[in-house]
Order: sequence, then C-alpha cells, then structure tokens
Amino acid sequence: MPNLTRLGLPGDEQSWAALGFTVTDGRFRVGQVECVLGEAAWGFDETHAAPDTLGVRYLESTGSQPDSAAAHPNGVTTIDHVVYWAPELDDAVTNLNAVLGIEPRRRFFPRGPEGPEMAFYRVGEPFIEAVTSGRPAALVGVAFMTPDLDAAVTAIRAAGGPVGDPKPAVQGGRIAGVWRGHVQWGVAFMEPKARA
Repeated sequence: MPNLTRLGLPGDEQSWAALGFTVTDGRFRVGQVECVLGEAAWGFDETHAAPDTLGVRYLESTGSQPDSAAAHPNGVTTIDHVVYWAPELDDAVTNLNAVLGIEPRRRFFPRGPEGPEMAFYRVGEPFIEAVTSGRPAALVGVAFMTPDLDAAVTAIRAAGGPVGDPKPAVQGGRIAGVWRGHVQWGVAFMEPKARA
C-alpha cells in the first residue's frame, strides 16, 4: 500500500509556527509525513504510474528522514486527510488508481445529494479526500489530528494563530478551522469521535 510521506504546504515558518508547529529549516514532521513549506505538493513512498497525471506538484524524496516527529505545542499527532480537488471525479479516480495502485476505500456523497461526490484513499496514516470541484486539479487543504482539540486551539491562539472555535465535524468528532487568509489554504484541526 502506498504511503503519503511528503506534503508541501504553502506559507512560511512564521505562519506555521503561529499554528503551534515546531518548524526547523522550513520543515516539520507529523507522524510519518514530512511537511515542507513553500507550495502545495505531495510525495509517496511508491507510485505505479507517472504522478504528474494528478496535476499536483510532486515532491521527490530527499533521502533523509528525521528519526521521529517532534512534539508540537498544538498536540498534533498525525495528518487525518489532505483535500484534492479534481475537475471530474471519474478521471481523478482513474488517475489515482493508476498512480497509487489501489482503489478508493469509499466513494459517495458525504454531505448528501446536493454536496460534491468524494472518493477516499488510505495512504498510510492520512486519507486523500478527492472531491469533484469542476476546477483544475489542486491540493487545497489539510486536516491535522489531535487527541485534545480544546488544548490545541488554546496552544494555537497562544502562538498567535487565527483558529475558530471547535464545532461538530461532518465525519464525527470535532473540528476547528484556521482563517483561510492565514496561508491562503484550507487548514483544520480535528479531534476523533469518542468511542462508545
């Protein structure tokens, strides 16, 4: 199974430090994913077809991986998902299947028939959330997972980051969004739903 191991994020060190991340030399690690600041991009530990068919800049491996992720003041432990916009979902699924060598875990209308159709791919810790947008292919956002969303929001606000109040998430659990103008990209922090 392919793993998302590299994620390019727009913005600079100051912007991401204000969201409670420990940034060193334009990089920080979250779980198995090395985050590289500059522009939206991704990289996988294996591909089965040319990744340029996905229409997103591809980050090649630098060969050097930190031994472990630093503890971040915001308490983030993993990336829950990255959001990939596609002009048309059938083509996106065909291309993702070819590049990743796997089928989507699920494809449906999570917000009901009026919402966009989405396909979900598990790529290691995170999911790729492929969404019909009618727009050119692009990575447009990321959601980070934290075990304590209230503590994360408090830490982000203490660091100067613009984050909203926690609210119920569509997929269960809770979510807090970052003001979109902060890095001109979708950034959210999530807390998993409580287990019964």
